[in-house]
This record gives sequence, C-alpha cells and structure tokens, in this order.
Amino acid sequence: MGIELQAGGNIALPSATEVLIDIRWEPERPAGQDVDASAFLLGTGGKVAGDADFVFYNNPRSRCGGVRLREGSGAHRQLRINPGLLPASVAKVAVCLSLFGGGSFAQATRIAVGLADAGRSELAVFRPQTAGMPEAALILGEIYRHREQWKFRALAQGFAGGLGPLAGQFGVEIAAEEEPPPALEEPAAPAPAPAATGVLSLAKAPATGVLPTGSETQYSPAGDLSYELLYRGAFALARVDLPRGRELKAEAGAMVAMSPAIEVAGTMSGGLLGGIGRMVSGESLFLQTLTAKRGAGPVYLAPVAPGDIAAMEVEPGAALVIQRGGFLACTQGVEVSTKVQNIAQGLFSREGFFILKAEGQGLILLESFGAIHRIELGAGEQQVVDNGHLVAWSQSMRYDLELGNPGLVAAFSSGENIVCRFQGPGTILVQSRQPRQFGRWISQVLPR
Repeated sequence: MGIELQAGGNIALPSATEVLIDIRWEPERPAGQDVDASAFLLGTGGKVAGDADFVFYNNPRSRCGGVRLREGSGAHRQLRINPGLLPASVAKVAVCLSLFGGGSFAQATRIAVGLADAGRSELAVFRPQTAGMPEAALILGEIYRHREQWKFRALAQGFAGGLGPLAGQFGVEIAAEEEPPPALEEPAAPAPAPAATGVLSLAKAPATGVLPTGSETQYSPAGDLSYELLYRGAFALARVDLPRGRELKAEAGAMVAMSPAIEVAGTMSGGLLGGIGRMVSGESLFLQTLTAKRGAGPVYLAPVAPGDIAAMEVEPGAALVIQRGGFLACTQGVEVSTKVQNIAQGLFSREGFFILKAEGQGLILLESFGAIHRIELGAGEQQVVDNGHLVAWSQSMRYDLELGNPGLVAAFSSGENIVCRFQGPGTILVQSRQPRQFGRWISQVLPR
C-alpha cells in the first residue's frame, strides 16, 4: 500500500526502473472542457532544451524516450517516466494537467495522481485540492534529481492561462492561434502551404489512417499488470504491458507486435500430452511464450479470425471452461489444461470430448467469432444458450444439454438443435456469430 502525499511532500523513487504516473479526475469534462496531461523535461534553469522535450498529445514521446504519454479515453491519462533514460542535462520533469479551452479546475471535483513502479506496486497517491482554483493549468508535481537518487515532489501549483502560457513559461515556443478565414462565395484557388515556423501548435492533430479505439488502459489485479483492448467487435487487438521478467503464454501466431525487450519462443506447455490435448480441443500443439527479459514492454495480440477479445480474471477456486478455439493468451499464473466432457456432452455438443480449463490466478484473454457478450447469473438463475455461440463459462456452473425445441421435428425445423441450459451463479461469455453457420452460408454463396 502506497503512502498518501500532501502538497510539498516527496518520496524517493526506485532506482533504475520505470515509474508509472496514473492521473484520474472527475467529472470527465470539468466546465465542459477536455482535460490533457503533459510533461516538461527541464534543465537546471527550469527550461526545456528544445520543443522535443515537451511531451503532450501531439508529441507523446520525449526525444530520449525517457518520458512517454499514453492517451486514454475518458478521465484517465498515464505518463511513463524512466529516469535511467533521461540525459544528464535534465534536472527534473514537471508533470502537468490542463483544460483544453475555457473554465478552471475549480469545476473538478476530484483529481488523483497515483505513482507505481514497473511491476505495478503502488508507491504513493496524491490528491490535490482544487476547490476555488481559478487556473486552467496545474503543475501536479515533479520528478527531480537529488544527489544520486530521483524523487517525486507533490505540488498542485496552479498556472493562469492554460497550457499555452505554461509551455511558454518552460521555454516552449508556441505558434499563435489564427482566426479562421471568412467563408468565400466562390471556390478559391488553394493557397500555398505555409512555411515551417519552427514553433509548436497546440491544435490537436487530426487522426489520419488510425481507427479510434474507444478503449482505455485497464489494470488486472489477478495478473498484476495493465492491458488494453482496442478496436472491439470484429477486429479486436489486445495490448498487454509486460513488467520486466514476466511471461505471457499465447496461442501460436497470436503475436502481432512486441517491444524489443521481449523474447518469444515456442513451447509445448504441459509436455506432449498437454500439447495433444490442446490439439484435440481445437488449439495449437505449441504455445508462444513471450518473456520480458531485457525490460518492461508491450505485446500486441490478435485472433486469427475476425472477432472480439474478452479479458477475464482467473482466481484460485474459480476455474473457467473454454469452448473450442476460444483461448488467446494468459499470464504465467494461469494454467490451461484439457478437460474431458462426459459421453453425452461430447457426442451432442458438436465440440468433441475435449475442451479447455483455465485455473490458478491471473489474466486470461479469450477470442471469439464476432462480438463477445457477457451474461452474469445469480444463484438459481437459468440461461439457455445455443452451444455454437458459447465462448467460456464458470466451471462451478451446472449445465445440461437439451433440444432447443420439444420433439425432433420441431428442433431441427426451427434451426435450434442442441442448446445448453446453465444454472447460476456464474458467468457466461457468448459470441454474436457462429463459425459453422457462417461456413454454411459461405458455401452457399461461393461459385460452384
């Protein structure tokens, strides 16, 4: 448990490790304005050495790589600061928050700054008081050198005028905002591109060629790491932030991209029998093992087929059963093994006699065909699910196979053959599309 800092208080930071600074606030848009985080790499004179040392939404990484801003959706931003990468000329890093527009931080009901090490162990939390504050920019705190050690000092110092004047105070040259030209009655010839001015613009750069993710970084208590699920629905992508020395097991071919600090190897988890068990349950013989050997870094993963990704917390005594083809990845505390169904379930479920079971403690990522929907059942509650739409469910739940409609003729004519009747309490994950039905549809429309 971290300590509670007051304005003016400081804390020593772990040496040679990255520091995560999570900034959260309420409401999401104080005074109806967007909120943005920024950082300034300052020399002994309190100025930046160049505009590249101003980290903000249009420049999310410092020139040295020691400060990175992770833009999230909603009322959350994260700064990652690695003091070991900061040049000797940097004496401190100012961590700031600003409103993008009018208003002031007096309209913010809560601001919380959390500090954690690379392993996500909480170091400290700082909750600045903003009641009555007329300013639209706020210096939350600073990471500074003290002899041979780095420290964090809580400040909560308001600055009049917003981000532009604050950046100017730190030595960043900001381009003056221009008034939009008047509307023309007739189309005019395109004006030549303006010459480079050598100054920064605070106008937010438009997104070009990148789909909006609509996501934000999440923290997994069971896995003790952060992750993000991007492009949810048909083309999901998962990012897992691996702390140094940690491992992630993934389905073969799932890795899309990874940090150079991470090594990947093919392993047969559970030995030959374990690999064969995964094969007969619809998974790969080999798994990818991704290890953050040279430092912390992100791993990006994606399913083979178009579909969604769901993240589930696996806790001791609360195992998860996974349908055929549903496993994507898990942290090293989760053991994925083969579970044998009984004869009736194996014959009539259309998934065979072998499915997967995930147990232990950690984070597991599941993949689907189509979007994933989560159903929570209370004690005694029941839910009937078409077997082909199942992704995963709590092992503690009782389920029975039955015909979707009474009588064989009604069952087959309705299209609902075998269904599963689950009884709570527990969790069920279902997918919005069914691979077999899609395959039949494809076979009908393909030229013969």
